[in-house]
Amino acid sequence: MWKRRLIWGVWLLVALLLYFFENNVGTRTLLAASAVLPTGSILCAVLSEKKLTPSLCVPKKCEKNDVAACVVHTKGLLPCALFCGSLEAENRLTGEKTVLELSVSAFSAEESLSLCSSHCGTIHIAITGGRVQDWFGLWHSPPVHCASEYLSVLPALFAPEVSLVEHETVSAEGERWSMTRPGSDPSETFAIREYMPGDPVRQIHWKLSQKTDSTMLRELGLPVVEQTLLLLDTSASDSGLDAAAMSAALETLLSLSGALLASDIAHSVGWKNRILNELELCEVRTGQEYTAVQEQLLAAFSALDAESVCACFRKWGGGDMYAHTVVCAAAPPPDIASLCAGNRVTLLLSGGKQFDGVHSDMHVRAYSPENAQQELKYIEI
Repeated sequence: MWKRRLIWGVWLLVALLLYFFENNVGTRTLLAASAVLPTGSILCAVLSEKKLTPSLCVPKKCEKNDVAACVVHTKGLLPCALFCGSLEAENRLTGEKTVLELSVSAFSAEESLSLCSSHCGTIHIAITGGRVQDWFGLWHSPPVHCASEYLSVLPALFAPEVSLVEHETVSAEGERWSMTRPGSDPSETFAIREYMPGDPVRQIHWKLSQKTDSTMLRELGLPVVEQTLLLLDTSASDSGLDAAAMSAALETLLSLSGALLASDIAHSVGWKNRILNELELCEVRTGQEYTAVQEQLLAAFSALDAESVCACFRKWGGGDMYAHTVVCAAAPPPDIASLCAGNRVTLLLSGGKQFDGVHSDMHVRAYSPENAQQELKYIEI
């Protein structure tokens, strides 16, 4: 801005010298215009700052690849003043950012900017660096606040054919506990072993310890819930976030959830809530619950995080394991084997690359985001 002021000062000096050396109608008009027009424009900008109430209007939802019109209204902007800034749009799920420059005058009162996203998710739209300035760029106001808006780009869903693989019953009375890992359920014993320093004292088997003359410990059972769990991993890898793969992972999970609901199979959907930094776990039994989960998942956002959804589930999931667990991810979570406890774990990889660290109880399906509907026509979990 100081450059513009310097140029204006030089221009005024030149106009003044022309006036002194050649006093005629032309030089007088030039000098008057050089002084009055910028000054009047600055005065309009100063007054507009006090009266301006900018607002942003965007649609609530749109389909993928549709053009959404974002309209900026500038009520109270006077003539000879401009409202300038940048319109920033960020897809919280995929991390994609778009920046559009805007400049609105009082003669138009609004400006419409077009946004188009090829990936689903919630787009946070805000005006940054919004300010009022004169036509000549000699003065601008402090930043002017404008409330941000959100645009939900709906996922492209498909209807896969889903089948649940039967698992053997581990215990009687319709309940099941893991045969490979201990847990925290006092109603079931996983194993008996000798006490080691650091073990919880409350789990000491006192009667058996008296009989064997050595301190014995009772390891508790890990319950396996007879239900299906769908997990979405929104953790970005060190190499960066693949926007297409992350979008495809969400679409796969919602398509799978819709197929289970259509088959009257109650299930739970989980993901990491990065605002609360904890697991969000919702049961889906009705269409209304499915719609609510879809809206919440679209509002989720990805980030580079050392804690995957698997670690988050172990931390906040209540200590239970599910008989059928499906993890939808753009890249394989490094600790996905921790979900295996004698149950069936399915990893659906939207990045298209195979995963080598496969556990005996784990089944991996890698597919490309472009052909998800064809490659996941049939899913066995």
